[in-house]
Amino acid sequence: MSFTVGDFGDMLMVRIYKDNQNVCKLIAELTGVEKEVTRDILGRLEKQAALPGVDVRLTGEIYGKAHSKMRELGLDSRDTTPRELYQALYNLTELHDNFLSKRIGVKHPGSAAEVASAIERYITESKIPREVLALKHTTLKKLLKNTPPKNLMKALHYRSLESMLKRESSVMLLTVARHFEPIKWQERFLQSYRKLETNDFEMREIEVLHLAGRHWQSVGDQFSQSCRNNILHAPEAAGIALLPLKRSPRTGLTLAGMLLTLHYINEIRSISTYFKFHHLRPELGVRLAEQTMQNKQDHLKIAGQPVHWRIIHRYYGSKNKLSHPEMFEPHVQAEDLAYRKAEEVLYRLEPALHFWHELDYVGLSIDGKPLSFNLTDMAMNLVNSLPYEKRVHYHLGESVWNELYLRYTSFPAVEQDILSKLEETSAVENPIYMVGLQQEQITIKPKDILADMLSIDSPASPRTRRPVKRRDPTSKVLDMEFVW
Repeated sequence: MSFTVGDFGDMLMVRIYKDNQNVCKLIAELTGVEKEVTRDILGRLEKQAALPGVDVRLTGEIYGKAHSKMRELGLDSRDTTPRELYQALYNLTELHDNFLSKRIGVKHPGSAAEVASAIERYITESKIPREVLALKHTTLKKLLKNTPPKNLMKALHYRSLESMLKRESSVMLLTVARHFEPIKWQERFLQSYRKLETNDFEMREIEVLHLAGRHWQSVGDQFSQSCRNNILHAPEAAGIALLPLKRSPRTGLTLAGMLLTLHYINEIRSISTYFKFHHLRPELGVRLAEQTMQNKQDHLKIAGQPVHWRIIHRYYGSKNKLSHPEMFEPHVQAEDLAYRKAEEVLYRLEPALHFWHELDYVGLSIDGKPLSFNLTDMAMNLVNSLPYEKRVHYHLGESVWNELYLRYTSFPAVEQDILSKLEETSAVENPIYMVGLQQEQITIKPKDILADMLSIDSPASPRTRRPVKRRDPTSKVLDMEFVW
């Protein structure tokens, strides 16, 4: 017996309205999290937000958007099979890849080198915010000298480290080495981050570079074969490297490449605001090491659940969020938090892609396996020529959780809890000198430092006290896999 998409949707809505205990079923299936765990998480979030019914609303919205987009595709949910829906989304993705290629000047969409060069050119010439807090070039070279990336040096045919550092970008060397070198090297290298201090960082733009030289071809070949990935990033170096490919896919390169590059830019900017927020703390290097080594996910907790900093960044960087909490100041400004989804950037470049607007968290569960409307998932399906049975849905699951946390955060009780926890972590140790008294150490907060400098009375910084002046380098701003 065969089912249509409408049958799955109708059964879902019956479950939702018949028993609210089953409302988490779709979310559990789309995210790949066990139903009982999902129910527990949603229950805690609902309780803290005073039972607003966010989970029910989101489930209904997902179902409604899926059927609305089916109608735009000219499909009738009552007689459309899941396989037919997948093929329609696949064909549209391929069409939009061609449109986007023309927009950025790609004449041969099947040429990986031409696509990578076009992506680098577009990002460099665009007005996309790219200024972030990152390691200085001198610091990058020092780190590479202390722990030489021998495998990368050999692959690039350099006989000496000095010669490689002289001829290659230190940003790109670290970006590639962080993915190319063996695990033992990674562990030694990242341990060296613990010794870094505030003056090892600077404000500069994210570098997006197509490594087109012949000597980089062997690196691209080795890496794409072992990790099936050719776009690499290193947030601490503010680098995104586009490695050459030996064999290019038939289609989908432009769309997949642009989506991942824009995603990595957002990710680097998000991590930058995290370190700007904490940059006066003495253990900044330790935080960087932990963030990089463990891919830290629990920057704070909402209703007892660990939440990544990117949720905070996105929430306060959304265009609908007009207020900028003063605790972020003076180091994290509103423009640092400005956030725009990759899909939004692309449809402003190519209007036809507006079809995918706000579909990153939309999908249907077919026999327990998601059918994703997420553009990045569909781009991965296209660039890998994946059939219906092998379709991917990783980015959909991540987006559903992100959307849930963002919506719950908008409720006063949840937001106030977040702000309280941020205020606790924003305390920094600064030496305070008092006239006529011995030197003492007290704990003050960034907003109190600003208030004291402006001679404004503040509970933790009375007019009679002045913090020691120190240079502030910030006074100026799923994980994904590109599988071939």
